[in-house]
Amino acid sequence: MKIKTITCHDVYNYGASLQAYALQHYLQSLGHEVEIIDFRPWFQQIRYNFWYVPKDSKYYGLCKKSKILNFLYCLKLYNQQSTYGRKRPFDEFKSKYLKLTERTFCDSQDLKLNPPEADIYIAGSDQIWNTESYNGKEPAYYLDFGDDNTKRISYAASFAVNDVKECMHDFIKDRLSKFDNISVREKTGLSILKSLGINNGTLVLDPIFLLNKTQWERFPLKKKYIEPYILIYDFLHDDTKLTNSAKQIAKNKKLKIVSINDFKKLDYADINVSNAGPIEFLGLIKYADYVVSNSFHATAFSILFHRQFITYPLKSQNNSTRMSDFLESIGLLDFYNKNYNENLGIDYEKIDNHINTLIANSKKFITEYIL
Repeated sequence: MKIKTITCHDVYNYGASLQAYALQHYLQSLGHEVEIIDFRPWFQQIRYNFWYVPKDSKYYGLCKKSKILNFLYCLKLYNQQSTYGRKRPFDEFKSKYLKLTERTFCDSQDLKLNPPEADIYIAGSDQIWNTESYNGKEPAYYLDFGDDNTKRISYAASFAVNDVKECMHDFIKDRLSKFDNISVREKTGLSILKSLGINNGTLVLDPIFLLNKTQWERFPLKKKYIEPYILIYDFLHDDTKLTNSAKQIAKNKKLKIVSINDFKKLDYADINVSNAGPIEFLGLIKYADYVVSNSFHATAFSILFHRQFITYPLKSQNNSTRMSDFLESIGLLDFYNKNYNENLGIDYEKIDNHINTLIANSKKFITEYIL
């Protein structure tokens, strides 16, 4: 089969890059010809593009009129970030491991006018249907392009939120009515589908679980630090509960604090890593003694690599059901948004048995609806 997937594959986010790779690689292992549609709408082009001014910025018009104002605006954004070193390893990962369509599409209209040829389109995974962000309002992520005869499927698509505003119901329902089969990543996603009158959704795991631990370890995952460490992956650096737990764990277990950064350095970390790409991200988790994060994929890979962890919701973001739903589904909700408890450990033999059943069901969805 000739398959084209569409997801958030080029946004300088660890989980986004790795889940895109995982779905592509797994489908290829089944003998399919797979490409990721190189869809890069304007709202995904701001990171690490010095001269880019988003169209919804109140300064957009002024910057277009004045090169000096454009420079000053972009210089301010540049100075607010200390992680430009991440760009190169992300770009290298994309070039080496993601097979993209030759054509880059920058908006839905371009995709409609020039749809890539395929037997099957697959939407997902990650937060492509999160209507609290631009993703969920983007028709392309609902496969609103191409021939009506092309099969349309979602794999582990995520709404990321508990519910969808009523004003978005018709927009979503009309487009999903063209899908042959729909699978989502969270049970709250099933509830949202039912609220739209769609009762045939299937719950599956994130694509990273389609590859096992051994397959992920085929990447060159280096042990970067000799001393034992706790890895912190905190997007916004604004959660005192996360901070307090991280410091307590580090103190009790005599661990160095290593922070992997998206935007800026973490002031209480012993070591700040601001230039890591997706492969370095995997290595830092694999060799960590403990992982504290507010990231879905940091949590997922901690479980895959059998790390001790605690996960927190992103403050001020309405997208944390993706973490709580997943952890509840595998019996690890005690490790979500809780204070550190040194007596609470993880029986990974039991967890693996549970996850393996979910993985089998996820793979069954793919073989039933794609082959």
